[in-house]
Amino acid sequence: MTRIGIRAVAILVKDDDVLLIHRACDGKEFWVFPGGGKKESESVEEAVVREVVEEASIRCKVVKLLYTHIYSDLGHKQFYYLCKFISGKPKLGDFNELETMKNKDQSYEPVWMKIEDLSQKLVYPLEIRDWLIEDNRTSFHNTPRTATLYSTELRQEL
Repeated sequence: MTRIGIRAVAILVKDDDVLLIHRACDGKEFWVFPGGGKKESESVEEAVVREVVEEASIRCKVVKLLYTHIYSDLGHKQFYYLCKFISGKPKLGDFNELETMKNKDQSYEPVWMKIEDLSQKLVYPLEIRDWLIEDNRTSFHNTPRTATLYSTELRQEL
């Protein structure tokens, strides 16, 4: 896969839940939104759909762009899309994450989490978690949003 500094991320909402990847890595436990690098031959929207299948075995449809994070120090952009659930049950696909778990002390587990519980969880990036909690209350009417920041400015703790 060729990465060109663009990360495609899904905010997949189903009823009052959001799909997250529960991670354990180097003794730290946290959650992330499913997503990954965009291939050169695909659109960002296509990358979102592919990544959700790879990381969670879930089929989804992109609804709209919610958030853009631009990391001015790294030259990277992350695009977060609101997605609609189509089908599937969360389970890790047979892709990079499964291979990583075999070789290291890491785990990936796709899970549904109540949006109301997010504020008590270490969901990275915390800035996106907070926007999601706020914007879910207004049915995402105040989106899209963009933030330009340095990667060192990202919050790491609750």
